[in-house]
Formats: sequence, structure tokens, C-alpha cells
Amino acid sequence: MIAFLRRGLFAVLALSLVLGANVRPIEAQSQENSRYAAIVIDAATGEVLFARNADSRRYPASLTKMMTLYLTFEALSQGKANVNDVLTVSPRAASQPPSKLGLAAGQTITLDDAMRAT
Repeated sequence: MIAFLRRGLFAVLALSLVLGANVRPIEAQSQENSRYAAIVIDAATGEVLFARNADSRRYPASLTKMMTLYLTFEALSQGKANVNDVLTVSPRAASQPPSKLGLAAGQTITLDDAMRAT
């Protein structure tokens, strides 16, 4: 039984060496894509370790929605807001692109409907 296990182990190791010898490294994709932005900063020293389009303006999209919902749920749990509260769309809010609700300045929506619309 031990001899069988040794032969099996030897076969696996030999196969690994043969197959591993044919592996070629691949080149990394170019990091010059201007659609993406990134920055990595060492929290202890403040040193910028990596930056690509770090100063370009980006729209936070879903992150903004999540933070807005988080603060809304916090206000609801503290009793500072109610799901039946009526929100009036400001001219500034109505002018922000993109808007999937299509609300104009002065229109109203309940907090509950606004939360579900995100």
C-alpha cells in the first residue's frame, strides 16, 4: 500500500513539473484607461502609494444613494423623520443630472416613495 502511495505521489509531482514548465507569464493590462480613477494612500504616513487620474472629477453614483439612505434610516430611527413626510424638490436638485424620477422643481414626493425610488 505504501509503495502504491509513493508511486502515485511521484506521478503527481512529475506531472506538476512537466505542466508547470510550460506556464508563461502574461503581461498586465495597460493602466492608462482614463475611465477609471484610483488612489492608494498609506494611512500611517499619508504617502501616496499609487495614483491614476486621482484628481479627475467622478460622480459617486450609488455611494451617494447608499449614504443618503443610511442618513435617512438614522433620522427615522431617531424620530427626526417620518416615512409620510413630504419632500419638495428644490431647483438645484431638479437640475442635477441624471434624474430617473423626472421631478421638476417644486414638485413633491413622500419620503417613503423617494426611498423606494432609489
